[in-house]
Amino acid sequence: MKQFFYTSACVALILQASTAAAQLKNGIDVLLEKKFALIEGKKIGLITNRTGTTLEGAPTYHALAKRGAKLVALFAPEHGFAGDEEAGKKIASSTLGDLKIYSLYGKTNKPTPDMLADLDALLFDIQDVGTRCYTYISTMKLAMQVCADAGKEFMALDRPNPIAPIAPQGFMLDTAFSSFVGLVKVPFIHGLTIGELATLIQAEELPTLKLTVVKMENYDRTQFFDSVKTLKFIAPSPNLASVDAEILYPATVFLEGLNVSEGRGTSTPFEVIGAPFIDAVKLINELKQYNLSGVRFDTISFTPKAIKGKSENPKYRDNLCFGVRVIVVDRNAFQPFSVAVALLAALKKNHSENVRWMNKGNFFDKLVGTNTLRLMLDAGKSFEEITRAAQKSIDGIDEQYKRARLY
Repeated sequence: MKQFFYTSACVALILQASTAAAQLKNGIDVLLEKKFALIEGKKIGLITNRTGTTLEGAPTYHALAKRGAKLVALFAPEHGFAGDEEAGKKIASSTLGDLKIYSLYGKTNKPTPDMLADLDALLFDIQDVGTRCYTYISTMKLAMQVCADAGKEFMALDRPNPIAPIAPQGFMLDTAFSSFVGLVKVPFIHGLTIGELATLIQAEELPTLKLTVVKMENYDRTQFFDSVKTLKFIAPSPNLASVDAEILYPATVFLEGLNVSEGRGTSTPFEVIGAPFIDAVKLINELKQYNLSGVRFDTISFTPKAIKGKSENPKYRDNLCFGVRVIVVDRNAFQPFSVAVALLAALKKNHSENVRWMNKGNFFDKLVGTNTLRLMLDAGKSFEEITRAAQKSIDGIDEQYKRARLY
């Protein structure tokens, strides 16, 4: 029998080749390398921002143009084309060389028929964060609706869900509370990629839409984004500067609907919460009663400041706030929605004389996607009752997702 002996250098080359073969490739990279025929000769528009890049770091619009695509127009979501505008700031359309950049967060939140008139297809390449209230998926759904009405092809270039290992949780969207911060009928933490969301939307609501999803290669949904060495993290907006922040975001974002700071105006938005009236020690002692897994709470004080491009008028600007820093100690055990309910229940119980809903709870209900959470908190329902109600609202989600799963 012939025997083969390998040098250490040879083994290294084999391992390197194996790693390269399994390298994750985003939809844009697959499109450029293997499926360019899908857009060849077509006049295309592209919805994107700074998160739309190839694995080599080239902006998607630039890589498409270099490859010879007929790029006619660009479209930008909330936070702008450069992704450097604070949340809620309306943005005007602009230009990039000979290309028009249409703002989808200014006079309109969706492309108009005139914007699509010269296009054969509209592409979407933006990194999502995995939480329903983050508006990029609302932008995608509205664009899909317009394309369906106009008879235009819509193409989603898929990217990882950065918090995909976290199972779907939180209340299902009640369509009576649909808004731009909750437009897709999925759980609050949805667990899907952009391409899977597009597939679900098309299957459930837009059967006439010509949809193409350019799938990723070698995607593993059991990995958090920063566990994939070949991926470079690009902040999807000014206040989400890390995967840690994206994991914490669904646990603290509901505080935007209360008179409690969610950390805007600090160096760690969505990682700290507080207000001038909070007794941090008392709050932490209450939080300990919920036996939350994968998380620790530390007392903290902070003073929100105006930060240009991030938070120019934060809650309690220039006022000392007391509260807690939320620290994830085990990502695989951490349950963001349970932490969100615990924070809200503890605040309502210990600071009921000070805590109040902003705009009578209207924005809070839109963030949550239903008024059930607010009503249960006001009625003094327990943490367990609330989390059970949320879980019941998404029972059967695995069956619903069968038509959407691509990986």
